Amino acid sequence: MAPRMRVLFLIHSLVAHGAERQLYELVRHMDKDRFEIHVAVFYGPGTGNQGELWSEMAALPGISLHCLHKRRGALGHLSALPRLLSLLRRVRPDVVHGYMDGNLPILLLGRILRIPVVWGIRRTSQDLTKLDRLSRQLLRVTVRLSRFADLIIFNSEAGRANHMAMGMKAPRMEVVANGFDVTRFSPDPALGAAQRDVWGVPSGAPLIGIVGRLNPVKDHSTFLRAAARLARQWPTARFICVGDGPVAYRASLMDRATSLGIGDRVQFPGNCDGMPAAYNALSILVLSSTDEGFPNVLGEAMACGIPCVTTRVGDAQVLVGPSGIVVEPGDDRAIAEALSTLMQESPQERAFRTEALRRRVCSLFSVGALARNTEQLLMRLSVSPSAVRAQTGCI
Repeated sequence: MAPRMRVLFLIHSLVAHGAERQLYELVRHMDKDRFEIHVAVFYGPGTGNQGELWSEMAALPGISLHCLHKRRGALGHLSALPRLLSLLRRVRPDVVHGYMDGNLPILLLGRILRIPVVWGIRRTSQDLTKLDRLSRQLLRVTVRLSRFADLIIFNSEAGRANHMAMGMKAPRMEVVANGFDVTRFSPDPALGAAQRDVWGVPSGAPLIGIVGRLNPVKDHSTFLRAAARLARQWPTARFICVGDGPVAYRASLMDRATSLGIGDRVQFPGNCDGMPAAYNALSILVLSSTDEGFPNVLGEAMACGIPCVTTRVGDAQVLVGPSGIVVEPGDDRAIAEALSTLMQESPQERAFRTEALRRRVCSLFSVGALARNTEQLLMRLSVSPSAVRAQTGCI
């Protein structure tokens, strides 16, 4: 048997956000007969970092998990980087793969040790006004240094296009779409009915939901305006905003719902531990965001067979395909009209849409596809990254 390819991933933490969950799914499904996998994390579970995925990652067979015990702030790198350098010398990976905040440190040490470097980039937007000053500076540095990475993997076509427009360039810049666990996320009416009971939603009432942290980029305000429009046409409809966020912002959204006359029909239950149950409880999912990359909530809802209305952000349109409805950001009237259209479908039309949505995720965006596509890129990179860099002039 050929020796396994040794890959080390570096990520900021294992809090249960989208990128961290995608890394977890990636390493869980990679071929352990062909890859020896190490995951290094700057922060272990502790104050200010819940690290919900830590125990799950640590329990995966064939995965070596390493904590660098970085202190908070920029000065924390003074101790974390030597620990990472020591880890790299001990593990001797064939490829190092950064995720987000891990990209620049892995580039520095990868070049020192002459190891092929892969960056994982999740950001999509070109709008720098949404970033604080330090984040803007780091993005500019990242763009300038991108030519020294051997491979950059984006999770959306929109992300790749926008970063190229900012001047990012590397020998190879590829897109690997997010993958979804279609076993965990699957149609389950009984599970959904039980979740409705928990939320106190009548079994026959249409339940329209938005899933995501309470943050202005998710544009809950537009969702609430659309809900108010729909409520006038559908008196039995109920609405739910699943996700947590700052107390003051949550209170402002609740006040907004009250001012729109739907305060008694909108719930803000916070985070939900069982997301498959939450999706199955919905009649329709809405993504009203003004900025996204490759929205996980759409893929998870689709895998559960839940119809989706989404704004035209990131790769959302690519993900939902012809079975979803796409509108422009901020257009509450269009969202309300799309919701009304879906709610008027016959049972046969609804069943056809449900089947098409799940089939699309299973065939194009499964966690298996995520793993296989990433494996192919890593294997091709390991053949001769230096040759690739020489051919492109990136030395």
